[in-house]
Amino acid sequence: MYKIDVEKGVIVKEVPTQHEWYMMKFCRYVCAGTTSGAVHFLDPETLLSVKTWQAHSANLSDMDAQDSYLVTCGWSTRPYGQPTLESFAKVYDLRKLEQLPPIPFHGGAAFVQMHPKLSTTSIISSMSGQLQVANILDPNTSHLLQANLGNYMSQSHLVLAPSGAAWALADLDGVIQIWAGALTKLRFTESAAPTEFADEVVQLPFMDIDSDVPFSAVGMPYYREKLLSVWPEDQIFELGFLPPRIDPEVVKHMAPSGIGFRAPNPRKTLRNQIDRMSIIDSDGTALAAPRFLSEKSLEANGEAEKERRISDAEVFKNPDTTGSTKADVPVMYRLMEIKYSRYGVDDFDFG
Repeated sequence: MYKIDVEKGVIVKEVPTQHEWYMMKFCRYVCAGTTSGAVHFLDPETLLSVKTWQAHSANLSDMDAQDSYLVTCGWSTRPYGQPTLESFAKVYDLRKLEQLPPIPFHGGAAFVQMHPKLSTTSIISSMSGQLQVANILDPNTSHLLQANLGNYMSQSHLVLAPSGAAWALADLDGVIQIWAGALTKLRFTESAAPTEFADEVVQLPFMDIDSDVPFSAVGMPYYREKLLSVWPEDQIFELGFLPPRIDPEVVKHMAPSGIGFRAPNPRKTLRNQIDRMSIIDSDGTALAAPRFLSEKSLEANGEAEKERRISDAEVFKNPDTTGSTKADVPVMYRLMEIKYSRYGVDDFDFG
């Protein structure tokens, strides 16, 4: 449990606890309710447990404290069947730290609110909308009311106004009913905080993806800042290796055997040793740029040109060859300029 300074927004104290507190009310003590139906009374300064009161045999439904009294509603377990709401609202005296006679409520006490002006008056409600205004010191004196709910057992909240002039009932259908003793005394604040609603989800337009829709139909966002994928070139490392080439002698002497082929080991390397094949160590033929038809004819005649255009393999070997002005763009995403020969497009080998 944490003690937080709401003005500074910092945690003042952290108190370890062995109990699961999920409901708290503040009065003379910090009344902390657990899932087992017990209420722990904590000292407001030290946050240490002063006394423990087992109010209900099952989970707590609701509780409220005012002045020197605490009223709780909860569930009770039965030998056979599901837990049910108790027909009593339990009352506890915080001055003497002792239990008082409970308030009978045959509809099943689910919610309770203490009147802010009348310290001994409480309003108890059931999930079916039945209300009871009772006096804690005289439980037999009460006033019954009934709220018209849309569905049976659908009440979810009971809230009393700080002035005590009205209270509100909320049900599972999202309907709020406001009850008041006299409409002339009911006042609403004119400087209330605006209601916060959830952000509206923008529905994206439907797009049918099939063979007739080009990839250009899918829009791409425009970025004004560098992305995380733009790594500096000194932080790019080569990972993985090309598969080793099979020795031509092995391929030459392969013979079918069972589910595969077998061949004698030429024993050119040590046991469990292979050649490390990578893009940098290889001859670059895997990434070499295609040659023009005129270049192929010159190579066939042994008259290859000394200067050639920059190939893709050279770009990967030497990333700085495209110029330092494009260092912010990764190599694989840079614009590759095609250098035409003197024969134009007809010199391309499209085969």
